[in-house]
Amino acid sequence: MIWNKFKRILGIKDGASADSNSDKGTSAVEGPASKIKWYDANSNPWQVPIVDVRPITLSMISTTADPQLAANAVSYAHEDGSAFVDQQPVFERTVPANLAYPVEGALADGVLFLPQQMEHKWAIFYREGRIIFVRSWQRQVFVVAKTEHRNGLLVVTQVQGTFGGAEEGVDFTLRVLDFLLRTHALNKSFPAPLPEGMERDGETAARWCFAAYGNMAHCATHQQIEFQLAQVPLRTHSLLHIAVAHADREKITALLATGISADLLAGDGLAPLHWALAKNDLAIMGILIEGGSSVDVQSAEGATPLMNAVQGSNIGALAFLLARGAKVDTPDQRGFTALHRAAEMGHLDIAKALIEAGASPLIEAQGHTPLTLAEKRGLTEMIRVLNATT
Repeated sequence: MIWNKFKRILGIKDGASADSNSDKGTSAVEGPASKIKWYDANSNPWQVPIVDVRPITLSMISTTADPQLAANAVSYAHEDGSAFVDQQPVFERTVPANLAYPVEGALADGVLFLPQQMEHKWAIFYREGRIIFVRSWQRQVFVVAKTEHRNGLLVVTQVQGTFGGAEEGVDFTLRVLDFLLRTHALNKSFPAPLPEGMERDGETAARWCFAAYGNMAHCATHQQIEFQLAQVPLRTHSLLHIAVAHADREKITALLATGISADLLAGDGLAPLHWALAKNDLAIMGILIEGGSSVDVQSAEGATPLMNAVQGSNIGALAFLLARGAKVDTPDQRGFTALHRAAEMGHLDIAKALIEAGASPLIEAQGHTPLTLAEKRGLTEMIRVLNATT
């Protein structure tokens, strides 16, 4: 396929890796930039000319002499979007739009993307039916997109503001909005929009991309790309997930009382119960289960909290989940169970606990049972325990 060939050429994976004058920042290159390369429309999946801008965007660092801008750039760790709900875009302009993204049910209020370094130039939130795009260094809203839910899609129906200035064309605004959602929120590779004329100078184009999009821009094009529906659903780190991350029990309880699904998956594909497990907070896990979360809720890849407890060697969480009726033989999307994980990782006490709870050592996934995985690793004691149960 063209896409697989193009990924091999550029050495990229789906998703983002690891300043502009409007930010009043400066940029410095760490070492000489590699040669910028162009690829014709027939050699990439988007069927337009593409420039690989990574030699610039992944080798530059953002700096500023303004301490407030520097503080702003890394100030988003605890943001949920509420600080920007009432803020108006810098440039006043409202235009109709028709861009659609798949969702699971209704998209929950929360975070679509938080900047974690100075080379991230945008923060994106979903609040009260609107997608809010914030220029990270300035903590200023530039674009607000009004949305509607229609038949499993979140449809952008109206866009207020611009990303780059009062003279920005409507088509360019919509292209940037789509790019930011696909790369920042959906974590997929997608060409960054370039203004007309940038196609004549690859290095200038790459430096412009860094100023506009930071290190989230890996390739770019000046041409319009035919819109295609994303293959993965748009998800937020919901307010419930954020409350779990902050161990805010009162907020968790209040949110559950509003009817929000306790099994909602976040942008990382995990449910609130997975997040509570990662924090090893049994009290919050209990609140979530009592509030409606399934003890066997599965991630986007099919992992249950029990599987995560195994992988984290968390025997306390494992016992907690088993006591609440967690199913021991639930498979993930590849067919592997919690016992497969315990056997392969050599977690002997956990394997014994799973077997005592009824886990089968005979379930096969991709040609492997828990026993064959232990044999492959040469885990003598694990092999003995598994053999004793067959």
